[in-house]
Amino acid sequence: MALYPAEGIVLGTRSWGEADKIVTIYTKERGLVRAAAFGCRRPRSPLAGAMQMFVHADLQFAEGRRLETVKTASVRASHHRIADDLMALAYATFTAEVVCAFMPEGVADEHFFDTLALIVTAFETRHPRVAALAAVLRTLDAAGLQQTYDHCIHCGAAIEGDAFFHAGEGGALCGTCAAAGARPFAAALRALLTDLQHLDWTDPPPMRVRGGALMEAEEIVLAHVQELLGHPLRSLAFLAQLG
Repeated sequence: MALYPAEGIVLGTRSWGEADKIVTIYTKERGLVRAAAFGCRRPRSPLAGAMQMFVHADLQFAEGRRLETVKTASVRASHHRIADDLMALAYATFTAEVVCAFMPEGVADEHFFDTLALIVTAFETRHPRVAALAAVLRTLDAAGLQQTYDHCIHCGAAIEGDAFFHAGEGGALCGTCAAAGARPFAAALRALLTDLQHLDWTDPPPMRVRGGALMEAEEIVLAHVQELLGHPLRSLAFLAQLG
């Protein structure tokens, strides 16, 4: 049974058996890894503290046929403040579900991992709703599934001012290329989505967004996510309960 080290962030957990968990961890070295963490639900387990949502840890895995096994874990950051804020927890969980849905297993993306570490940290201090929208846009970009907001998807011309948007075709259209089914795409909404899509997570600016604009941006992005998945995200039901 080969052992290997990895740096990872816990993005999903579910109880298994009497004292175990199945965990989904995004790692710097191997992308998404799904693993068994035996005994981690026992209070005295050396894995107990590390096998919690959003924990950033140095890990050792044992390779397995169907699942890896977490052998050791040393916590780098627990991000416990996310769990203390229900709104931050809900939006961080939504972001984690999107990452697990679209990022591939066993494929390393070190740049995305480094960005994900910054995203998780942002949920402790930034507006969680805006942070989640920017994080989902970054995830779709890393997965090659992003929509286009800053130039026309038909003719490639840079767009300035108001334009049109076609969800089925994946982005913005200029006035010349606007087709049936395209909706008006106000300059302010397009600028918001573009700014969030290209947000510098190493030094993010203050995330203050007008509520109506945020709702419109969320509508566009969530519709795209659910069209790609073919089913609703479980975490959205929790967000709906929060109002």
